[in-house]
Amino acid sequence: MNFTGEGKFVKISLTIVAIAACGTLMAQPLEEERSRSETTPDASRITFGGNFAVDPCSTCKYDPDPSGYAVVGPDNCTEPGTTQWEAVPFIAAASGVPDRITTSLILENPTNCPQNKVTLSIYTDACYPKGPRTLLVSGEATVPASSCDLTVAKIRNAPSLVQGTKYWITATTTSQQSALDSRWYASNNAQLAYNLGDGWIQSAAGTPSFMMQGRASTETRETISAATRSFGSNMFVDPCTGCNYDPNASGFDVRGPDNCTLPGQTHWEAVPFVATRTGIPQRIFAPIILNFATVCPQNKVTLSIYTDNCGEGPGTLLVSGEATAQIEPCNLAVAKLHNAPSLTKNVKYWVTATTTAEQSGLDASWFASNGAQFALNLGGQWIQFSAGTPAFEVQ
Repeated sequence: MNFTGEGKFVKISLTIVAIAACGTLMAQPLEEERSRSETTPDASRITFGGNFAVDPCSTCKYDPDPSGYAVVGPDNCTEPGTTQWEAVPFIAAASGVPDRITTSLILENPTNCPQNKVTLSIYTDACYPKGPRTLLVSGEATVPASSCDLTVAKIRNAPSLVQGTKYWITATTTSQQSALDSRWYASNNAQLAYNLGDGWIQSAAGTPSFMMQGRASTETRETISAATRSFGSNMFVDPCTGCNYDPNASGFDVRGPDNCTLPGQTHWEAVPFVATRTGIPQRIFAPIILNFATVCPQNKVTLSIYTDNCGEGPGTLLVSGEATAQIEPCNLAVAKLHNAPSLTKNVKYWVTATTTAEQSGLDASWFASNGAQFALNLGGQWIQFSAGTPAFEVQ
């Protein structure tokens, strides 16, 4: 993939595998709800899935800097004749009926391109590499012009979602919305940082930000709890692969200076989280897999927790542990932490993968979260990709 216009338009030069027939569409009449800066669900509404996250360094629930991907109709102002639609998946946290889709879509140029309508939909999943499959329900939303606002679609007569099943949220345009020129901004959870041996540099992978809400079924309502065992995590099992990270996406390099692939080059990675509770962490999990186990057998890596240095990535080291990088896919490197300080709820931290002098021969890849998946449609077929945020869990 190549990115132009600050990562806005994605050009693809791949052989596209034809998508299987989707069966009968269950489209519902479009229903619009005005955008709002805050969406406060009532006590009975639950979140089926989402990646909105409040970053203590920002006032936004998503990354307000130029990020994410274009959502445009063919009559857009920036690249007329180009259609680009986006999609992001979720695993339903409960069974029940959805009634609202919230996204971080913002108009690109509201003065010159005022068309502000978009179609937000729920699709079933066709498994990698096909992405969205069968349309379940749609709603029309108004795209705001101001950063940090939200685009909200009310949906009516939606079918029930099934707990543990994978679905997709899509942003598309109809013929009446063909002049839309907007950007779907990235989740704060899509942040990452890298270090080539001379300091941390913060970046973003660009997974579109969203939230899916509705009412849980009676059978599953009692099982939903705000409490979580982990302090922070972006790992969950994808029903298509049975793996709690994305084995189809290329990982990020984690290498010491004596690695086999690029000797002399160091490459470390980091991913942030906002602590869900206060307490002392004991373990870090990360899908770090050796690139060439037989040729480059060094398999030790250092997993650490750092404070946050707003906009600059990791700040001060808090605690470290040594882990063993794995050989087989879907296994995890696990570091036990000793004498760790207490983490504080709602404070931002970073998990890092680095090497010591004794680990300088490491040559491995840190694989991506399933939550980093997205899909792209240039007016023809959906194709699934990954924005590549490293997967992790802190317990």
